[in-house]
Amino acid sequence: MATELLAVGTGATSSSDVVLAAGSQMTVALKDVAGPEVFGGRVKVQLKADNGEYFDVDELYAPNRGALVIVGAGTYRFTRIPESPSCGVFRD
Repeated sequence: MATELLAVGTGATSSSDVVLAAGSQMTVALKDVAGPEVFGGRVKVQLKADNGEYFDVDELYAPNRGALVIVGAGTYRFTRIPESPSCGVFRD
């Protein structure tokens, strides 16, 4: 069942932490209110370090990389960059 991680909108903002257990994976994808075609949206995939800081490990961007599969235990969040058009993120 799909779950929203980052609400559709504009401006820089981050999702809540998403914990991925060892041996698990999740598919994440961009979305917008107009349907499945997201143009120009950009969201950083960030991994939380042991000291609480977040590090960029990947990026979702449309139209070429609108989805990806994350494999690897960790605490992740999704951060929309300031200049991104309206978009959000959901997971499988």
